[in-house]
Amino acid sequence: MYHLISTTAYEPDVDRKPWAEQYRVISFPEEWRAEFMDLYRRRWRRREQPAALPISKLNDLLRATAPGLVATGRGAGSNAEVPWFYASEEMPAELISPLLASWVMTLPPGTDPVPEGMADHRAALDRALALIDDHTPQWRTESVDLTAADHSPGGTAQPDRRLYQLLPERIGARLASSPLRLNGVDLSFRLVTRDQGVELVSWPPRSYAKGKRTWFYSGLVTVTVHTVPFAPRFRVHVSYGLRRWATGSPVWLPEGHGATVLLDAPLPWPGVHGPRRRLTANSLAYDRSLGMLAWSRQSLVGLLPELDVTRAYPKPSDLVAEPVGWIEGQNGVAAGILHSTAMGRHGVGAGLMPLERSLLDHWVEEGIGPFLRRVPELERVHRKSKPVLLPTSATKDQAEQEKRTRNRIQARRDAVRATLDGRPLLVDVLWQTEETRDALVAALREWLGLSAGSCGVDGEHDWQDGELRVRLRTRPLGTLGAPLEVIRKSGHKRAQALAQAVRERAARTAGHFVPPSASEGLVIVETLGPERFPVRDSDPKSALRLGCAVARRVSQFIVVPEDSDGAVAHRAKSAVADGMRQLGAVVPPDQRLDDKLADGLQYLALWYVRCQADGPTRQAGQRLVALRIRPRDPVHPVCGWDDTRKKWLPYAQLLLALAADEFTSDHPTRTRSARAFSTQDERRDEVERQVRSLLYQVRDRPTLLLVNSGNLRGVWPGLNNGQLVRDMVTLHGEQLTRLALYGGGLRAVLIRDANSRGETPEWYAPGETDEEPPGFSAGLWAAREASPDNRVFVSTVGKPPTAGTVRRDLRKLVPDKDWPHGPAATAWNPQALELTVLGCLSEAALAAGGSPGAKPERPAVIAAAVHQLRFHDEYHPLARPLPLHLAKLAEEYFLPLAPAPATEQVDE
Repeated sequence: MYHLISTTAYEPDVDRKPWAEQYRVISFPEEWRAEFMDLYRRRWRRREQPAALPISKLNDLLRATAPGLVATGRGAGSNAEVPWFYASEEMPAELISPLLASWVMTLPPGTDPVPEGMADHRAALDRALALIDDHTPQWRTESVDLTAADHSPGGTAQPDRRLYQLLPERIGARLASSPLRLNGVDLSFRLVTRDQGVELVSWPPRSYAKGKRTWFYSGLVTVTVHTVPFAPRFRVHVSYGLRRWATGSPVWLPEGHGATVLLDAPLPWPGVHGPRRRLTANSLAYDRSLGMLAWSRQSLVGLLPELDVTRAYPKPSDLVAEPVGWIEGQNGVAAGILHSTAMGRHGVGAGLMPLERSLLDHWVEEGIGPFLRRVPELERVHRKSKPVLLPTSATKDQAEQEKRTRNRIQARRDAVRATLDGRPLLVDVLWQTEETRDALVAALREWLGLSAGSCGVDGEHDWQDGELRVRLRTRPLGTLGAPLEVIRKSGHKRAQALAQAVRERAARTAGHFVPPSASEGLVIVETLGPERFPVRDSDPKSALRLGCAVARRVSQFIVVPEDSDGAVAHRAKSAVADGMRQLGAVVPPDQRLDDKLADGLQYLALWYVRCQADGPTRQAGQRLVALRIRPRDPVHPVCGWDDTRKKWLPYAQLLLALAADEFTSDHPTRTRSARAFSTQDERRDEVERQVRSLLYQVRDRPTLLLVNSGNLRGVWPGLNNGQLVRDMVTLHGEQLTRLALYGGGLRAVLIRDANSRGETPEWYAPGETDEEPPGFSAGLWAAREASPDNRVFVSTVGKPPTAGTVRRDLRKLVPDKDWPHGPAATAWNPQALELTVLGCLSEAALAAGGSPGAKPERPAVIAAAVHQLRFHDEYHPLARPLPLHLAKLAEEYFLPLAPAPATEQVDE
């Protein structure tokens, strides 16, 4: 067992002087903004006018082609006081002017030249181009402290806003200035600017050959700046991985999917030379108006040929047809298409193992010292890592193994009875292959310990075993699984045509279950793989789910054997387990805590669902899901809040309500979705109203509130780190309020994951000796010598069985000669969760509430309770605590449909 873990996180070294850098800075002239904005608004005509200039494309162009540029500032396009970009030296106007002119030419409608009959547009463009020379921005010198921070009322370090981009750029430049040496090979890195921080990508890519195929990949280092609740210093998080490059000839892009392309190009200016420090990100996708692949409007590769007429730049069709040729470079220009899972299998596995991650981390530590230091190692703060789980290890004692099997089956049956409240368990299987049908029947029998001889006519099965009754019916799926036919009529939007097709298929599906069930049931549907539906929006899965929901059945899908790599028996067991979860037949196991928590403690989890307009139903929508778990309740221990009916519904009923309410817009009890609120302020007010109502509903017993801060802070701003205060809650328009005022037994824990932005650092467990390689370890961790009132903890879990066996010291980036096929291995990278005990019955909270003599709770025990919720008998270690896991999975049933078209609507 490892006793310490290291996080790949760094902080300003308080023992060093501030890290001050001198930059040459200019701002975006106000004269430019007004004229350029007038030009840009002409593109939008009657649609909603843009709030700001599309300056990000200009910034990308400057970073790629302007020598000496270090970073661009945020908000420069809307505020003349904000620095536009930071440079190591002044750049001549004769270099900047052509870049500005190229960008300005993209602002007005139409093409270049401006079409005939649009004289007004041409005059506006001429005025804008003339301004570039008439109003040259003035350079000034500015000193920036790259470690500067203020502190919030709660004690959280808040870095200067500029540092979120400027500091990662500076760190990236320092790291890229010296190569990384691994196994005798030097790797050089290029910078790629992201919306959050920067990436370093090793370039040129490395190759891995197996059989007749050669695959390309690069090392990846990502640098981002973050805050930690109540921490006196901000953090720099560094993560490690692989960038895999698409090399199929041609590269396969599923319909509706685009691809990201990183471009390596020299400076386009004659006589201006320098080392290549950056790769520029571009995106390509199928353009229906052109009938071919095209670069997106934000891609730079379309502008560069205007600045560099001596070189050929890749066209989308050529790049997709011959990706390897462009990776290797042509006439000084190289480009690579980033591989995605939608493109199929890649010969190089994802991820890095702990040893290689630690080697990269030591290289980073050397490169960013002495100004930043590694965050100290974390130590265990709770003796027991897991709750009371049923044994899973193999045993040769047959009697003991049979006893374990009986205990597991009994636990499953108890969960099913609790969620059904004595009603029979109804299961339907809609199959396409007999192999899957038989595997699902066998899996259900094994899961519940049912006998074999109960098959009736027409695929009907009926079991009665004690208090448990199970009815199973198997029928062919038939044409319900055929692709949807989306017929778009003139004047109707795509989302409306899709909604019509979905409603028709859903109605047919619901009719398959006549008469509708009086209670909730489960349907397991065997579908074709997604690649069998190449036509856009033709996958019927959403329609099948909605139709099952109308018939009062939750639904689980399993793919036909020929479209899946996994064994059908294993996938059938997973499908049954997931189906039972949707019925609500899952409760947390008993916990093993160092101190006893309140009797009857219940969990309240909040999750904010967001559907984007490019989602499965092509309709945007948002909704708050609230889930309550009472582990000791004998009936319906898992419930969800229905804000329209103002009542708690069993979990399966909550899922069905989410789907059915969206299926029919005139549903009599339709919940008012947050999509009805057009502004961010309205969405915030509605969510905070629901939060107040929910806290009132649970004030009758001890409650532990669980919130993913990254998921909810957009509509509950009081969850931002800078607004957090111990044992207090912040709601808009209200003063800080003691959490206890919303319920004397209320506790609150904020959960934060990486959230695609590296918000939590990666980690590894150092070996006890130099010979022992780093590894992984499950546990709850905190800083060494943390105070008893420390509120921030790190939760880690071990490797799941599905991760397979991979050597901890395996090297993939530069493999050992003894392991030449190391790159093919898939490395499991366990994500750490940050647990912040925002509120508990602490000594200070008890004193403020008038109970100074009561025994206070230790925040570490509250955090341990949340950590142990990541473990369950039926699941591998969960990515988030079980209540939040179930709340998030409810979003599978939130499938908003566009309203039926009105005659006055016109196509955009």
